[in-house]
Parts: sequence; C-alpha cells; structure tokens
Amino acid sequence: MDKNYGELYNILGWGEEYFAVNTEGHLSVKPFGRWTEPGQEIDVHSVIVEALATQPNDSTSKSQFPMILRFPDVLKNRIETLHNAFNSAMESTGYTSRYQGVFPIKVNQNKHVVQDMVRFGQQWNYGLEAGSKPELLIAMSCLPVTEAEPKPYLICNGYKDADYIALALSARAMGLNPIIVLEMEEELAIVLDQYKKLQQKLPDDDAVRKKFEPVIGIRAKLLTKLPGHFGSTAGKHGKFGMLADQIYEVAETLGKEGKLHWLQLLHFHIGSMIPTTGKVYDAVSEAAGIYCNLVNEHGAKWLATLDCGGGLGVDYDGTRSGDSDMSVAYGIQEYASAVVQAVRLKCDYNGVAHPVVCTESGRAMASHHSMIILETLSAIPEPQDEDTSEQLLNRIQDLSYKQPRAPVGGATAAVYSHAADLKKHGIEMYKLGKKLGKRVVADANTVYNYHMNLSVFSLVPDFWGIGQLFPMMPVSRLNEEPTLKGTLVDITCDSDGKIENFISRENTLPLHLFEPSLGGYYVAVLVSGAYQEAIAGKHNLFSGPTLVRVNSSTTKDGGFEIERVDLGPAADEIIGSMRYSVEEDIITVIEKKAKGTEEEERVWAWEMVEPLMTKALTTMPYLNEYKVPEPEPEPEPIP
Repeated sequence: MDKNYGELYNILGWGEEYFAVNTEGHLSVKPFGRWTEPGQEIDVHSVIVEALATQPNDSTSKSQFPMILRFPDVLKNRIETLHNAFNSAMESTGYTSRYQGVFPIKVNQNKHVVQDMVRFGQQWNYGLEAGSKPELLIAMSCLPVTEAEPKPYLICNGYKDADYIALALSARAMGLNPIIVLEMEEELAIVLDQYKKLQQKLPDDDAVRKKFEPVIGIRAKLLTKLPGHFGSTAGKHGKFGMLADQIYEVAETLGKEGKLHWLQLLHFHIGSMIPTTGKVYDAVSEAAGIYCNLVNEHGAKWLATLDCGGGLGVDYDGTRSGDSDMSVAYGIQEYASAVVQAVRLKCDYNGVAHPVVCTESGRAMASHHSMIILETLSAIPEPQDEDTSEQLLNRIQDLSYKQPRAPVGGATAAVYSHAADLKKHGIEMYKLGKKLGKRVVADANTVYNYHMNLSVFSLVPDFWGIGQLFPMMPVSRLNEEPTLKGTLVDITCDSDGKIENFISRENTLPLHLFEPSLGGYYVAVLVSGAYQEAIAGKHNLFSGPTLVRVNSSTTKDGGFEIERVDLGPAADEIIGSMRYSVEEDIITVIEKKAKGTEEEERVWAWEMVEPLMTKALTTMPYLNEYKVPEPEPEPEPIP
C-alpha cells in the first residue's frame, strides 16, 4: 500500500489495540488486541461481502443493511485484559483479597453478548448486574449454578418493589448468588417482609433456612463528583444511593433486627466515563472510608466486598484527554492500579482487612467488540447560493471578447469616453476574477451530503440524545486520499437525522467520491457496542439492524468464520410493538379496502397489493438493494 489514510481518522489514537488499515486499504480488526499476530487481522470489507452472501438464520430473506458486525474474540480479550490488570495491581501492591467483577446487562442486553460475557469470564467467576426485573430474569438464566466458591455475583441494583426483591430472593434458592443492593432506606423493610414470606416456602430445616438468607448491599451516595455530562447525577444531590449517615442508620437497623450479617457489600457509582485516575482514586478512597467505618464503628464484620460500580471509560476520540466527555486520560491498567491502591491504603490505615474488589465495567468491556456498518445510497453536494465556477469563467471569457473599441479619430471627448469604458470593463473583469478565485476555494470545500441507509435514532441514539461522538471512517479505499468533505444523512423524516459532528471536532468527515460502479461504499461506526442497541428508538418505525457474528478462523491466518447472521426486526414485528394486531388491523383492513365493495369489486387491486404488502411486512424497513434505474436508451431516429 502506497499510502495509509487511516491517520485522517485518528485510528492510531482510538483504535491502536483493535483496529488498523491493511495493505488492501481496508479497515481491519485485530481480534486479540496487542497479542494479534501478523496475518491474523480480519478484513472488514471481506466480512461485509461474505455476510451479504450468507443466508440469515431462521429467514428466507437476504441479508440487509444496516448491519452490526460483532467480534467475540475482542470481547474475550477485553475481559482478559480487565482481570489481568486487577490481578497485576494486587500482586504488585501486596493486596490480600481478590478482584471479582460483573457486567451490567443494561450496557448490551443482546443474548449472545450476555452469554459471551459469562462464558469468557467463567474462570474468574465473572458475574452480572441487573437493574430491573427483565434484566434479573436474564441474569438468572445465564449465570451458572455451582457449588464451587466463590460464586459469581448477581448484583441487583435499581429501585425495587416487592416482586423484584422476591424474585432476587428466589434466585438464591436456585443456588445463585444474588446481592440485593439497597438504593433507599425503605427498601430494607421490603426485604425483611419478603424474606419472611419466602421462609414459609422453605423446608423446615434451620440449616437450609440459614443458607438462603438474603445477602444485601448498600449504595453509597458519595460527595466526589465528575465534571461534564456524566457527572450530572452524582454527588450529594445525585439520583441514587444514601449518604453516609443514612448508611450507618441502616446498619444500626440491621443490628437491632439481628440481621447485620446480611450486610456484605458496599456499592457506589459516581458516573460513566470517569475522566482521570485522580477522580477514580478520590471516589474509591471516599467509599473505602465508609466501608471501614461500617466495620470498625458499626459492627459490620461480615462486610466483605467493595463494589466500585462503573466509570471505567473509553477513549472515543483517541486524544487520551481528561478534559472531554469523549475521552479518558488512562487505560485499564492505570484504572485498576488506582482502585487497588486507594482501597489498600484506606483499609491499612484503618486496620481493616482488604475487601473483595468488584467493578461494574460495562462500557469498557462491550464498546470495542462491535461496529455498525452503514451503506451509502447517494452523495449530493449541498447547493451553492452563487454562480458556479464554470458560469463565472464563461462570463469572464465573454467580457474578454467584448472589449470596448477604440474611437475613430483623435477627438478628446471620444478618447476620455473610451478610457472610461476600458476602466469600467477592467473593474468588472477584476471583480469577476476575484469572485472566481473565491468560488474555486469554496468548491474545494463543498460539503457533500452522503445519504446513508441509517436511522440515527435507531442505530446511534446517543449521538442524537447526548451528543456522543463515535469514531467513523470508510471501510475501504483507505489507500486513496479522500478528497470530499461529507456529512451523513439518514432516511428518517426528521431534520435531526443527520450526523455532522465528528471526533475530529470538525463538522465533516473525509470521504471518497461515491461511485456506484465500483461497488458498495460503506462507513463504519466504531467502538459502538455499548448502550446503542439497548436505548435505540423506533422513529418512523425503523428499528434494529442485521446482526453478524464473526469468529476468527482456527484454520488459516487472516481468516474468519461467520457464525450466524440474524436479520433485524421485520415491519410486522415493529408494527406489532405499537399495539397493532398485524392480522386484524393491517392485513384484513387493507384487503377489504383493496377489494372494494360488492358493487365495485376490485379483486385485481388486491392481487396487486397483496404480494407487495406481504413483502413490506416480512422484511426490514430499511431500504433494500437501493439502485437508481438506468435511463432507457432513446429510440434511434427513423431514416
């Protein structure tokens, strides 16, 4: 490859471990991170081509854009990196307990993602965090039931009613390890009440009843705050948790009830994307202080785990900066070291045994393993308000052919008149030349609207909702200089459906001339595996994309295997989610209207409508095989 234009997108900043541009000028994935060997990179363009040719699971339809490509090996590498970082930090500092984390299901509730998290983390007893009853059910189905200790944590966060708490208590009866984290003081009363009811269903055996007693945690509302968007719900006036004095009151209540041994975890979360390790250290140190006070001053000797919540950030823009919501000034190892050091020093100072360290690092685990692939439909320059360069040049040429003629004879008045005409002509030529120069510069900066097979609201809702920026770049032709400046326009009927802010802090993205004759031109939205699917909207009843699961090949270098292709929701499923009965409210009504009345029967109309309606209902709502028909050739003139 003569030239690598990946640098225009700062791929070495945000993508150094997992993404590169290969010798074909294609975006490639390094599935094993820094341990990826030469030849093991996966060519993304090749994956797209093969995915389009692969028959989707449980469908007779073809694969369709937009699509998400998932690389489970990247997910596995992220989990390994997290555990290696904490183990290294603990070994190097003499930390005497262990690290045992959980994945927050809310980050990506997709079945295969959650199952992968559990499977890849099993050797470290990696668990799950749930924040609602549906997520709790997912966790109960995915976590293994085992007698081995320590068991994976099932952290139960969020506001809870009696049904939520009863369900969590029943998970312990199954042999899982749920920990009910109290968000408010009054939740303790619900736990006590539901446990009494559960006891009635347990065998009349004290040993069994003891085994299935609740394990609870308390969420601390810390005073440490973050700057920017992600810190807006933290601090004293934050949405979740209890202040220190309230926590101590709950401990006292548990003691009076003879249930203080239930309290085994202290949890906090100061917000996503903690910008610096200084902020990490401050928050963990504050929480560790509360932990030590619970042990030393309130008799909570069964307290054994400090859950540091989420906040391990992602460097979306590749700047390694602590001054932006789009970046963090550290990596996983620095984060782990800050957490471990803060806990160790606070506990050693207070004479408290080192607790198990838990984190709920979801964004940093899931972001890198998937990318959204957008298909270009067309690229159109934004209209200019003034004359084009060609029009200005034609006007200059016309003037040059129409210079004022010199007067016949030498009359003084005629000479002065000719001089005035020449001056006027020259000024007009000068103005047009200056205008042409500006027009040429403007042409070089023409912004092209790239119309993409995309709904911003369904695929990158964080961009629309909170201004989140993601790395974006072409999948191919990265050995050619991208000479155009583009914005990405979606296909929804909404003026907000446009991407015109990028990690470069520019309002355009460098793109190539769109030439359909060269094949598809695709743009990848990278580091997008966290939250986007979970909070996607249905604006215009567009919905989720095709999901493609890509494994590294075990038989050849640089190869890959597409494990499965799952189409996104078809129109009938999306319409049904809005409380329509597709059969009664859509199909039957349309059929009746198409056929008409008995007096005016139009069977032919139904015969025309029915196959088109069926196709529309059973396929994804995005544009499919979009192509502008070639104009029919003009008939040859009759001789």
